[in-house]
Amino acid sequence: MKETFIKTSNYTKMFELLSILVDDLEGNAERMGLIYGEYGTGKTFPLERITVEFNAVLLRQNQTWTKSSTQKILAKELDISLTGKSTTEVFDEIVNSLMFNPRPIIVDEIDDLLKSDRFSVLEFFRDVHDVTKNVFIMVGMESCNSRLKNHPHFYSRIVEKVKFNKIGLEDIKKFVLQSEVKIKDDLIDFFLNKYPNLRRIKVFILRIEKWCDANGFEEIDLKTFRKSGVEKDDN
Repeated sequence: MKETFIKTSNYTKMFELLSILVDDLEGNAERMGLIYGEYGTGKTFPLERITVEFNAVLLRQNQTWTKSSTQKILAKELDISLTGKSTTEVFDEIVNSLMFNPRPIIVDEIDDLLKSDRFSVLEFFRDVHDVTKNVFIMVGMESCNSRLKNHPHFYSRIVEKVKFNKIGLEDIKKFVLQSEVKIKDDLIDFFLNKYPNLRRIKVFILRIEKWCDANGFEEIDLKTFRKSGVEKDDN
């Protein structure tokens, strides 16, 4: 299977969101965005691609983050030394760095930060945004949009939103074209209805290629797929 990046419809929406926030807004406009959607809608790979294309900083939050530790993490990503500096001094250097060398900051998996005892981490990003008007993108699950509405001082700064949808037929067709085996339309439709998740489909394609190579097949339909036992390996 060819390792080619697929520009899915979700990726295109994400690219357009970043483009608007980075290039289309002027002056002192708010520059915060939100990307949200259920598990399996393919956020991870587009995020990594977007990070490279926009020279962004991608941060994936974990359970250990506090406001203080997050500031240190961001400072390191911006090549700011922490040695001998107070919290205030580090904050000021982050601000100066983003004022003179703006870089989109993408914060993935923010769901746990929406808890009342951890929201101070998001407030840190808001504070940096308010001073610098640097682009900040928050990324999380479906519920993030409604949960953030409970924090109007934060939510009011979000000017662009993208909801990731389930993978569509055209995206799957683009993906299976990378396969060395011809995958017939009825199997593509089966993937769409039962496994609308590119990560799982990729696993299936790799198994299909291995099975077809061992059994002398150059194409595969739904009937052959079921006979192959490839799907059973996933259950």
